[in-house]
Formats: sequence, C-alpha cells, structure tokens
Amino acid sequence: MRHAITLVCAGLLAACSPAPAEPSASTSAPTTTSTASTPDLVKAMDVKVKAALMPPETFDDIGGRFESDKPKLTAEPTVSKGDLSRVCEGAKIDSGVSTSRVRVFTGPVIIDQIVFGLVGVDAQHVLGTVRDKARSCRTWVDEIGKPEREVKADVDLPELEGVEGSYAFCSSFTLISSPVWSCEAFLVRGDLVVGLRVVAGEEATARRHLPEAVRRGAKTLSEVG
Repeated sequence: MRHAITLVCAGLLAACSPAPAEPSASTSAPTTTSTASTPDLVKAMDVKVKAALMPPETFDDIGGRFESDKPKLTAEPTVSKGDLSRVCEGAKIDSGVSTSRVRVFTGPVIIDQIVFGLVGVDAQHVLGTVRDKARSCRTWVDEIGKPEREVKADVDLPELEGVEGSYAFCSSFTLISSPVWSCEAFLVRGDLVVGLRVVAGEEATARRHLPEAVRRGAKTLSEVG
C-alpha cells in the first residue's frame, strides 16, 4: 500500500507541476501586467517562491522527512502551466503568468507543497477558482476509462496567522486494489499561492494530518518578505 500511495502521489504532482496537463475548465481574470518582460518577472518571483517552500526539516519531529524538490532548487525558473488541482476536471490559472516549485515530504503520510508565484493575476481570484471548482461537482473522471473520483468540498481549516485566505477539500483516487485519499489546502498571501496536499490510504488519515501541515506551511508563507 505504501508503494502504491507513493506512485499515486507522483501522479498527482505531475498534475500540478509545470508540465503539460489535460484540458481543463477555468475562470479568467483581468491581467494587469504585460508578459513582454516575462523572463525577468519570473526570475524575480522565483526568489519569493523558493522562500515560501517549507524547510527540509519541517516534519522531522513527527516522523516525516524531506524527499525531493521538483524541479531542483538549482534549476532555472520557468513559466508554469498554472494547473492548480485536478479537482472536478481541473482548476487552472489561465491569465497572467505563474512560476511554481514543488517540495515533497514522506513519512506517516505523504505531503507535497506547491508554491505559485503570480504575475498579472490576483491571488484571491486564484483561491476563488479552486473553491468554485471543488464545489462544482461531487464526482469526476480524470480520463476516459479511469475510475470515478469523489470530492468533498469545504473542509475546515484551523485559524492561520499571516495568510490572507485559505480553502481546502478532499478527494479520492481509486486504484485497482484500494482507494487513496488526498486532502488539499490552498493558502494565499500577496502574490503567492501555496498548495498543500496530504495523501494517505484513508480519508480520515489525510484529514487528520492536514491541519498541522497547513499550520507549518502558513508559518513559512507568512515569513516571506
């Protein structure tokens, strides 16, 4: 089961890291910044994105460990596709420019963090896009022939200092042998969006570990200048 969860998590990460993604519905927002100087804007934003990544030792005290960065921190920043989540056929940033980095932790559960740096799009709009998508369906199918996935919107989160908004939901990912659940939370502050995903074999386990992951992610985000 642990190996299966790891494989599923890798698949989920592929959906939100800067790689080609399946077509998805999305909501547009007015942009305020030209992309003419995109490389310079992305490089400047990448500094903040890296600062918002939780330190490698973040979960050492609860039996977690740092696993990997995708891409490696030494890799040059790139413009991401803006894929926030696969929920309800996909929540996506389709205006402005974004760059992103993913950090993965393993332990009692698998935790991955994706940090988006936004240029020309409002972070609160991005949070609303995720919320609206999670509320738009109760089940969906990622690909034709794949098992149906279930979503449970509006998951409660603890009070968080230093962030300007948050939202969470849980969803299933059905394997041939047994289901896997992930609970996802999105936090916004300024022009940064942090997504935190807890993956476990049972929904209750993912829900139980989500609040602490979110608290630690919010603390790091709140310290970014």
